[in-house]
Amino acid sequence: MKKTTGLLIGFLIAMYGLGCMGQMGLSQKAIGVNLKLVDNRYGRAGIYILGAPVYAVTSIIDLFIINSIEFWTGTNPITKKKPAIVDTPVDAWMKVDDNLDSAATEAPLSSTKPSLESIDIAPSNNDTLKMDLRFNDGTHQSVVGIRDPDGYVKIYVDDRLVALATHEALLRYVSSIPDTRRTTVAAKSPE
Repeated sequence: MKKTTGLLIGFLIAMYGLGCMGQMGLSQKAIGVNLKLVDNRYGRAGIYILGAPVYAVTSIIDLFIINSIEFWTGTNPITKKKPAIVDTPVDAWMKVDDNLDSAATEAPLSSTKPSLESIDIAPSNNDTLKMDLRFNDGTHQSVVGIRDPDGYVKIYVDDRLVALATHEALLRYVSSIPDTRRTTVAAKSPE
């Protein structure tokens, strides 16, 4: 039984290890906390020893989850840095990119997302706002917000109800977005 368990653990480590080369962002954040706690090298070393279980957990999470996400998307979800470590250009000893299909030379999940080409926003009436999204791959999506008499806004994506929010909650959400990420769009008047 012990031999089977050991083989299973080894197999899982090997399987998860395929996409684990990454920035170790969560572990770096834990180390950053340690550095901010004390300004003395001996104190930091002591905290590091006491925090060993924390570092073990963050390393395992990084190794098996965060770095795998980084591998497949091309961006580390903790540090938000790209390219992924595995995509960093270096002078490699062995050159294989010339022999690979171009689809195998970039993060597979990030390259499959279409980018937004245009947005048209138009109020249908005082209680309805419609937003048409067009993507560069030719797809189209419709988002409609309808204010009901009870003070809620129902949000539909392609005629499917996806959210229900109060007008105040939507205003709080918009005000929480940094100014650098907000865009001003001139709404078309209803015909």
